[in-house]
Amino acid sequence: MCRCVNVAAMIKTVSVQELCEQLETDPESVLIDVRRPQEYEQGHVPKACNIPLGSMPLNQMLAEWSREAEGKPIYFICQSGGRSQHLLNQLDQVGFHDAQSVAGGMVAWQALGLPVDSKPPPAAEFTRERLTMLVAGLLVMLGGALGFMVHGGFFSIAVLAGGELTFTGLTGWPGIASLFSRNNRDR
Repeated sequence: MCRCVNVAAMIKTVSVQELCEQLETDPESVLIDVRRPQEYEQGHVPKACNIPLGSMPLNQMLAEWSREAEGKPIYFICQSGGRSQHLLNQLDQVGFHDAQSVAGGMVAWQALGLPVDSKPPPAAEFTRERLTMLVAGLLVMLGGALGFMVHGGFFSIAVLAGGELTFTGLTGWPGIASLFSRNNRDR
């Protein structure tokens, strides 16, 4: 006789609405975001702890999660619910039954317009190379515009900027951008 077990029925899930209510009524609840750090930084549920799936062996992750939870309600969230459900299936097989997966994950959370924390993207840093490209690009545009609108002699600005880029590429010296570089201003 074949005994079929419905694995999906064993996996406990909670909707994002239920999770939101749970987090509001019980601040001791533990929410673990199992996504990669890059995904987590792009947007996560406030108070969620990031322990990426696969970043350590399952038994070590279980010990870490158990330490985080210490008898409190524990929830796992990922991008759409698939990874957290897969994780709960693995945990169920090793005897850990005290967690729930967030159905729909961050996709469902954000679709309802629920609060999200994120790490702002790093500010653009102007390196000498970027500054050289910026100055040369501006000179090419200026030379081209003035050459068309005022006098053909202004096309020489674009030629000089091209020469600047070629010289910088061959020698590594930032050329005219070194005049504007922060490092040279401090000297």
